[in-house]
Amino acid sequence: MTQFDLLCQRVRSILLTDWDPIGIRDVPEAGDEYDAYVIPIAKRLMAGDRPSELAKYLLETEVGSLGLNGNARRARAIAEKLQAIAVSEV
Repeated sequence: MTQFDLLCQRVRSILLTDWDPIGIRDVPEAGDEYDAYVIPIAKRLMAGDRPSELAKYLLETEVGSLGLNGNARRARAIAEKLQAIAVSEV
């Protein structure tokens, strides 16, 4: 398994358990709901995106792709968590 694969696993876990804007973390059948965002986020992390850029992406995803109002505070917290794991993985 490559470092990128490990990073993707960690990103997927964080999106499902911590970000989870549609509230499906406890629905096993929906475990792949956020998979479309894993690789783009992992690539952003590898490219060195700052938490503010990651938070903007998450917020745009909540509003544009998921049709939600968006939660800027949650997006920022998750972006910081993603940044922290990127530092440990890459």
